[in-house]
Amino acid sequence: MVTVLNFETVEAVATMMRQSYLSQAFLFVFVVVMLRHVVAAWSSSLSPFELQVCPPVNPNVHYPYGVSQMQGRRPYMEDRHTAHADLNGDATQSFYGVFDGHGGDGAANYCVQAMCQNVIREPSFAKQPVNALKKGFVKTDQEYLKIANKRNSEDGTTAVAVLTRGDSIYVAHAGDSRAILVHSSGKVTALTSDHKPNRPDERKRIQELGGSVVFWGVWRVEGILAVSRAIGDRMLKPFVVAEPEVKEWTRTANDRFLIVASDGVWDTISNDDAAELAMKHDDPQVAAKHLMEEAYARGSLDNICVMVIDLRDEKKVCTTKSN
Repeated sequence: MVTVLNFETVEAVATMMRQSYLSQAFLFVFVVVMLRHVVAAWSSSLSPFELQVCPPVNPNVHYPYGVSQMQGRRPYMEDRHTAHADLNGDATQSFYGVFDGHGGDGAANYCVQAMCQNVIREPSFAKQPVNALKKGFVKTDQEYLKIANKRNSEDGTTAVAVLTRGDSIYVAHAGDSRAILVHSSGKVTALTSDHKPNRPDERKRIQELGGSVVFWGVWRVEGILAVSRAIGDRMLKPFVVAEPEVKEWTRTANDRFLIVASDGVWDTISNDDAAELAMKHDDPQVAAKHLMEEAYARGSLDNICVMVIDLRDEKKVCTTKSN
């Protein structure tokens, strides 16, 4: 059977086709515009944001240091660092910290402001620095949780702090920011062990409190957070705790550098590689900058903050450089 199309039918079909073509054309243009925005955003994310070759350092600390940081391929910069000298009027005492914020920079900013003061104000600071560090971390967490409750904020931060008292050095950490000791021989001593939810002792602690450890790309507390200890993260209490693990040792003539960095470094650079890269330089600032740039070059997707503390007798003060 042959179907005969009249003029009205043909015109209706033509109109429908024109509308269809217009819709497709509009959709095509929309997709092209969106792709241009995405490509532009991605392209810009492949360039270092806020590259700070040598942010201001505290020249009065007992052990000189260099620090470099960049926003990297993240839309926001949430890493922070700090250094304090002459603790309680003692020139041999200094405090250094690196804080890797997540979900915002509120907790990291608060740690910069309050962590050192909370540690040195502890009554046990003079005779029991390990205890003071632990209590200082917990107090900082408690104070920030009050702020977060008022702001209805869910952010948090990892923390790694270094307290020096002459040749006695203490490293406290909560989370997966890391500290390693580089000896003059190039040998590495890990001073921290990442607080990950799948670490057997951390998993046990979380589950005994009634929490869960769920694999969602990586192991996460309650399927949300990829670290098991941090400052803040109010909705994940009591599973995510702020109490740090603390390691202490006495500096020797064989100790060269202390590398303290956020996981934007450690995601792409191993402890041994970091030591090898740092050992190529005499200046801790140059070493810090090299580590930052290498982490980025290897594809780090996170903010990057790296501090290199010079444990040798010679004290060198970083001078700001520009590209």
